[in-house]
Amino acid sequence: MAYRDRIEGELQGFSFQAEDGAYAVGRLKAEKGAAVTIIGPIGHLPVGSHLRLEGSWVEHARYGKQFRVRSYLVEDPRTIKGIERYLASGTVRGLGAGLAKRVVEHFGLDTLRVLDEEPDRLREVHGIGKKRVDEVVAFWEKDQAERELAVTLRGYGLGAAITRRILDRYGKESMAILTRNPYELAGKIRGVAFRTADQIAKAMGIKDTDPRRADAVVSWVLKAAASSGGHCYLPLGLVFQKSQDFNVAERSTRDAINRLTLKGEVALKRSARLLESRVALTEMARLESEVSQRIAAKIGGTSMDESWVRNAAEQVGLKLNTEQQSAVGMAHGMGLSVITGGPGTGKTTIVKVLMRLVSMRKEKWLLAAPTGRAAKRLSESCGHEAKTIHRLLEYKPGTGGFGLDASNTIDADGVLIDEASMVDLPLFAALIAAIPPGCRLVLVGDSDQLPSVGPGQVLRDLMDSTVVPVAALQQVYRQAGDSAIVRNAHRIQQGSLPISSEKEEGTKDFFLLSRERPEQVLQTLLEVVMQRLPARGFDAMEDVQVLTPMHKGLLGSHNLNEELQKALNPTGPELVRGNRIYRRGDRVLQTKNDYDKEVFNGDVGRVIGVDEGALSVRFGGRRVNYVGDELDDLVLAYAISVHKSQGSEYPAIVAILHSSHFVMLRRNLLYTAMTRAKRFCVLLGPYSAVRQAVDRVEGGERFTTLAELIRARQEELS
Repeated sequence: MAYRDRIEGELQGFSFQAEDGAYAVGRLKAEKGAAVTIIGPIGHLPVGSHLRLEGSWVEHARYGKQFRVRSYLVEDPRTIKGIERYLASGTVRGLGAGLAKRVVEHFGLDTLRVLDEEPDRLREVHGIGKKRVDEVVAFWEKDQAERELAVTLRGYGLGAAITRRILDRYGKESMAILTRNPYELAGKIRGVAFRTADQIAKAMGIKDTDPRRADAVVSWVLKAAASSGGHCYLPLGLVFQKSQDFNVAERSTRDAINRLTLKGEVALKRSARLLESRVALTEMARLESEVSQRIAAKIGGTSMDESWVRNAAEQVGLKLNTEQQSAVGMAHGMGLSVITGGPGTGKTTIVKVLMRLVSMRKEKWLLAAPTGRAAKRLSESCGHEAKTIHRLLEYKPGTGGFGLDASNTIDADGVLIDEASMVDLPLFAALIAAIPPGCRLVLVGDSDQLPSVGPGQVLRDLMDSTVVPVAALQQVYRQAGDSAIVRNAHRIQQGSLPISSEKEEGTKDFFLLSRERPEQVLQTLLEVVMQRLPARGFDAMEDVQVLTPMHKGLLGSHNLNEELQKALNPTGPELVRGNRIYRRGDRVLQTKNDYDKEVFNGDVGRVIGVDEGALSVRFGGRRVNYVGDELDDLVLAYAISVHKSQGSEYPAIVAILHSSHFVMLRRNLLYTAMTRAKRFCVLLGPYSAVRQAVDRVEGGERFTTLAELIRARQEELS
């Protein structure tokens, strides 16, 4: 039976550490007795330090007696060996294992005092010069100030990774910020949601009725609405409702909004109907206002003469229908225009002809797309260089800003953006600010696809404004119409169920396999990926992409990746990080933009090298290395979310739809998933889930004001 106890001794090392430091298995050399195994939230503690632990002894069926840590006190190392382990563990930057050993041999038990009081004496040790001493001293002083904070944060239940992020952001001010208002961490530090900050605040004695908590709830509700729902504002009634989920009463919410408005953090637009008043983060309100002004200023122009368009089409060997010809003329002549249409309607054809037309007129146009994959596709399809929008604007990783902006604009006669439905409000604001007067902007995209992951719905709002010129392509090319994928995509948009290829004449490239239970879906998925598609000539590792609406659950991307990895790549050199396993040959996905490595959110690569604590991944023709925390930016990519697939095409896709995904099942999600397939598409799941997705158009709407602001600005100018 477990009981409360106390032990102390020297931390000798770890046999396991979770990614967030919330759980680890360590070895403690007890002051009295032999070494013991200790477990608990101790992964952040420095090796070599002297620990005083409180907890309970437990008996593990496999590993025997262990001490489960409940609380701890960290002290400086007390033994020569402990000091050496402490310094060599990476605690002090600049002191590796060899150098740490020499320092301890020279100063003995006096080592830590020397570092504190007489650091210049380090030069007495052979092999340490002034530059190294300065580096060690600077880090030691920084570490001394941070060590207490790190232990304090861990005492509030925060993992080592989160503690590191707080220290990296706030440095020596971290403790002051934590003491003043722990709610400031929510939403600003990755991994710290409101409830985590609230947990810290309660531990510090902050009451639920504290105005700081109400302010934090309102800010969090608005931030979560932007990041998770894509909203640029929320109606006041909805803010009241969501705040009540955090036990904040309506009166307290109203007071918090007033305080935040006075601070300039929130913008409130009152309505005659009180509950319909709009509450927005000031930054969101500012972006929508600035974008609407710049859009209104760009509306206007004259379409290019049709003879020029026909001549350009002839030169590239293409024949345009009437709506395509009109779209090219509009795109060339108007200050701002939108070209939208579903698969097979000729958007790529229009871009090719437009690029030939601007070449004939000796104009300089730049092409870009939201992701690296989409930019590559655009470049390959029209034969002109295309960049990501971030590269076009000369993104600066260190500052998070752009080299090109309103004061240093793009040097071009025109800019064309493909996959424009993926562009969120903040990125579009940066883009349109950098486009000078006289430079035309053309947005090409499919407005029926999923909106951007980030806040806003720019493409849809431009179209809904009714004042931005739009070419909505309807006619499907005969060759594209031969594809069951294309036919079914248009059927879905009309509210009709897709038809499996075995039930109609034509190309056999679309199949709907109905399976009810999640276990049946999973079993059939493995059969399709491992047997049926390879029998049709598709390489399971290279050509097939599995798509699913969600990350969690039996049919979520996390579990599907584990199952597909077991089936497709079960053995070989591997790296284990937390609950993830990476093997040589695995398909992996980059989850955030890394401009230093030149890999971007959504890029898919292949693991080509596994070393101790490091991976090498091939993206296209480039080899990229990952070590330490960089590994957290990679996930397996045998199965990815439909959102992550935007802007990409795959030879064959298998899209999972199930009633367990009911929250996500909507027409635009199904449409987006199907149109990722170039040659073959399989929908897998019960007919009822497909029917629900087709029928459900509402839901997922975003609260934005851009369309009405554009109309208002245009009226002011006209």
